[in-house]
Amino acid sequence: MSATSEILKAPEFESIEQAVKAGIAPQPVAAAFNELTALRQELKKLGEPESYYLKAMNCPHHHRIFAAEPRSYRDLPLRLAEYGTCYRYEQSGELFGLMRVRSLNMNDAHIYCTPEQFAAEFNAVNEMYLKYFKIFGIEKYIMRFSTHDPSRLTGDNAKFVNEPELWKQTEDLVRKVLIDSKIPYVEVPNEAAFYGPKIDVQVWSVIGREFTLATNQVDFAVPRRFGLVYRDKDNTDKTPLCIHRAPLGTHERFIGFIIEHYAGNFPLWLAPEQVRVMTLGDDEKLVAYAKGIVAELRGNFVRCESDFRTDPIKAKIAGAEEAKVHTMLVIGGRDMDAGNVSVRLHGKGNIGAKPKGEAIADILSAIKERRA
Repeated sequence: MSATSEILKAPEFESIEQAVKAGIAPQPVAAAFNELTALRQELKKLGEPESYYLKAMNCPHHHRIFAAEPRSYRDLPLRLAEYGTCYRYEQSGELFGLMRVRSLNMNDAHIYCTPEQFAAEFNAVNEMYLKYFKIFGIEKYIMRFSTHDPSRLTGDNAKFVNEPELWKQTEDLVRKVLIDSKIPYVEVPNEAAFYGPKIDVQVWSVIGREFTLATNQVDFAVPRRFGLVYRDKDNTDKTPLCIHRAPLGTHERFIGFIIEHYAGNFPLWLAPEQVRVMTLGDDEKLVAYAKGIVAELRGNFVRCESDFRTDPIKAKIAGAEEAKVHTMLVIGGRDMDAGNVSVRLHGKGNIGAKPKGEAIADILSAIKERRA
């Protein structure tokens, strides 16, 4: 067990609610804690400050990491991944629920490799996407292969980096990977990124709506601009190819997609609230018994909530059904005396009473096996 796992299994995790905050705060919030005043005073001591910007993308920062020390062909492929937040000031008219936001979370990565390594690395990214599709039950998908327009490499209408040989080389490499791996794709001219060809992964939800879920891009231009080099076998410096990949795109957009895909009826392993423990009344011993079950589930990383109010149990169940909670554990006095829980599943009703240990084991097993 890793140190992180041991920390997360500490007793505090059983009773804590995790929170996520924005990376920035509006002026009134910061001023309320005198942060701005103190910060300005510290900055004055340093003289004229440099200009800093909110991070719009991870690419330049990863390039700086690559350039921080000498690299050899033996160091490649170098894969830098970051689960982090980026910020982009989308216009108010472009904001659209979870599908387009200003604070973006993603598992972004940049893979630096030699031309000889490219095919294997690019294919590995595509295979990872296919693995995710299987996990999330995405059956209809296609790779949208975007290429450049040779007429737009120069002149006032230029859209792409003027490197015709590299465009041909990288597009041929991507095309070969797609053909050899038998992945369904369509080729779309004049839609590449300015720095290289790309693949946008198009998926369809169960109601037939199309989404761009992920991207897999080749970059042969920006690493050169950043002066990124590695020492090759012939003792010369060469610029690596860079693969940009974001397996699930921005997680906000992905969550929006799977909400529609499952119509909110998530399988247990994926449900935001996996289990809700409810009591028939608020008897002190009964609540203590129920709290022990909640603590055990949370201690095993189950997203479990509780409802110990004095409301009628029918109202509690109706509330859980409306919230589409996957599994409900209903506990009365007789359940407690027998060491049992009564199990209900969303949309399926009462499953019956089970020993507490057996019910918890079933939940943990279903989550581990990602049962539908």
